[in-house]
Amino acid sequence: KLREGDIDHLLAQHIAHLFIRDSVSLFSEKVHQNDKEDTDHFENIQSTNWQTMRFKPPPPNSSIGWRVEFRPCEAQLTDFENAAIVCFVVLLTRVILSYQLDFLIPISKVDENMQTSQKRGAVLSEKFWFKKNINGQRSSSNSGQQSSGLNNHDNKSQSEPGEEEEYALMTIDQIINGKGCFPGLVPLINSYLGSMDVDADTHCTIQQYLKLIQKRASGELLTTASWIRKEITEHPEYKQDSVVSEGICYDLLKNARDIQDGIRPCPELLGNNINSKTTDNIPPAIEKHLTKCE
Repeated sequence: KLREGDIDHLLAQHIAHLFIRDSVSLFSEKVHQNDKEDTDHFENIQSTNWQTMRFKPPPPNSSIGWRVEFRPCEAQLTDFENAAIVCFVVLLTRVILSYQLDFLIPISKVDENMQTSQKRGAVLSEKFWFKKNINGQRSSSNSGQQSSGLNNHDNKSQSEPGEEEEYALMTIDQIINGKGCFPGLVPLINSYLGSMDVDADTHCTIQQYLKLIQKRASGELLTTASWIRKEITEHPEYKQDSVVSEGICYDLLKNARDIQDGIRPCPELLGNNINSKTTDNIPPAIEKHLTKCE
């Protein structure tokens, strides 16, 4: 039916795939609707069938266009970590739009990445499918120097035999921090920030967020899962038998709360500096210089 309505084959296939399952919930007051005017029935299925991102069709009677929703984030222990991930994702969307980047890969590779990501220590020990040439369709004037560094195909050695040259298996460190001809997501964000008029205080905060992402990707800092595993396996009550006792659970939750409240420092998880802003007090030497400038 979608193809008969002149819907693109791939998009029709995606939409049809949503309807292989029943909706998770249904509101009694929204059972009887005019489907020519309302999209609640579709959204009820659409909004409950997704993995880490999903298409969001334009709402009816609205100027809003098609959107893609990022949803890969788990709640972290601290506000600082949550803010870092949200800031990273928002800046990445700005980079994608500004540089007209193309991160599209086949959904089969996305599914493979999802399976790989669930392995223990995957962030350091596994590789994930990612697009090598992310320039997409861009004009030479849009991304300046940034464009010239992205249009290479020298990562062929990482591709699986028979796979298209567009995609390669990369570590999270390579995807986030870059390696060789692939620039890395954080360096791309820094390039974008370099062209923006960002005040020093905000820039310092953003850099603290980005460094957390970079160090988690490189293994310099633990992920939350690795920290939890470390807390359990090094607990005096743990007997290497996969049994997590009530005492271990209590201490784990107490330590997590203390980290959240800032009572217990945790440099192996957060690093040494997790202040979201620079100091409010201007050093005397700088204040004196600013007074002279005025």
